[in-house]
Amino acid sequence: MEKKINKEFNLLKNNMVLILIGTLFFSITGATYAYFAISATDNTTITGNAATVDLTLTVEKMFPTASSNNTGVMVPQKSTSGDTNSPLSSALKQGCVDDNTNVVCQVYKIKIKNDGGTATEVVDGSISFFSDSALTSNSLTTMPNLKHKLITSVDTSNPSNSVLGANIDEQASSTPYKFATDVTLTTNQEYTYYIIVWFNEKEEDQIDEGNTFYGKVEFNSSNGTGVTSTF
Repeated sequence: MEKKINKEFNLLKNNMVLILIGTLFFSITGATYAYFAISATDNTTITGNAATVDLTLTVEKMFPTASSNNTGVMVPQKSTSGDTNSPLSSALKQGCVDDNTNVVCQVYKIKIKNDGGTATEVVDGSISFFSDSALTSNSLTTMPNLKHKLITSVDTSNPSNSVLGANIDEQASSTPYKFATDVTLTTNQEYTYYIIVWFNEKEEDQIDEGNTFYGKVEFNSSNGTGVTSTF
């Protein structure tokens, strides 16, 4: 009888040991799981603000002015490339309208500005010309005498103060002409350019008559940032 009791006691003791071992196993497992769960918390995230560039491009016709009395169409005007005293210079000082109220040129003001961005941008400015509003047809095909160039200054209040400058005449075409290179724009910084457009007088039959030109001005950076305006 005593032997049987000892046997049952030993069996009970073994079962209790197994239960304790099992309990300890699950306790350790639970604690280990909780440890790794806590360890997975992200304590090393780096935060910051990305730099932004907000470029604004405006193109505005300066001459002929809206108040000027003119026929509304352009006639050819003679120009000697680089000559500050050419007939084109005289036309500019008359607001691009001759004594017969014909339009002999057009002048556009181009302004590029980093309008509140947080980063400095370096851009190139270009201009191209087309013969359709969709900007797909090269102006050179139908208007081979269409010219353009940068000029020094424009005074709409007193056109006689406007200065043509000595820049070279450029052929207008759909191939972009770069008129500004590596322009650095810090926050709120801006640059202004003036471009004159005209039909060059060849003193012979010209095929430009009856056609319309459309211009596109672009400022782009090497990283793809840019703005476009048409006129």
